[in-house]
Amino acid sequence: MSKLIGITADVLLDATSVINHRDADFVPRSAVNAILAAGGTPVSLPYLPADKVDPLINSLDGILFTGGPDVDPTFMGVEPIPQLGATDRNRDIFEIALVKKAVEHKLPILGMCRGAQVINVALGGTVYQDLLTQYDQPNLLKHHQDAPGDLPTHHVTISSSALQKTLGGTAFVNSRHHQAIRQPAPGLKIVATASDGVIEAVENSDTTVQAVQWHPENMWENYPEQLKLFKDFINRI
Repeated sequence: MSKLIGITADVLLDATSVINHRDADFVPRSAVNAILAAGGTPVSLPYLPADKVDPLINSLDGILFTGGPDVDPTFMGVEPIPQLGATDRNRDIFEIALVKKAVEHKLPILGMCRGAQVINVALGGTVYQDLLTQYDQPNLLKHHQDAPGDLPTHHVTISSSALQKTLGGTAFVNSRHHQAIRQPAPGLKIVATASDGVIEAVENSDTTVQAVQWHPENMWENYPEQLKLFKDFINRI
């Protein structure tokens, strides 16, 4: 039986030409197609009140946490710096609750870009609000590429892990972020880094939690090895 995979939805803040209304929920078609190609059945998860998370968890086999706006730093106990981008507190509240409940139930989750960051914050870790401002390394790479989003632009080194079994010791990835994991949450292990030391992937000991900083959903059609991330995620269910 095909596994039911929830995909967290982003919110379009501008009015659309279709419904002429703000706050339209959407999931990236590329993520939908990746789950389909990996053998799962995707379902959109618009943000809901936190008290609706319990029944939602019971109906899903896994959850894919997608990209989107910056994580609100007050969830880490710090105030916003001027370089912080747009945030969506309601989405953060829902997804943080969703991460915690999924981990409690050992429901497999996979995070991509913002998804990696919100998973880490939900489990007690921190993120850089802005790498250019807060990451004190002179050799910082360009992590927000100007190249088309489906093309890789820098390499990551992968240590011994489930991710290494999936992709090997190195991967060539795309990069569209100015935030990144700063301090991994308890129970999460760093399993991939860029050459400047920026954390590019984490996972837990039983790999029910895995998260990458890049966007494999944008790459898999032209770089088939990235589809293995989604296939292995579904196989872990």
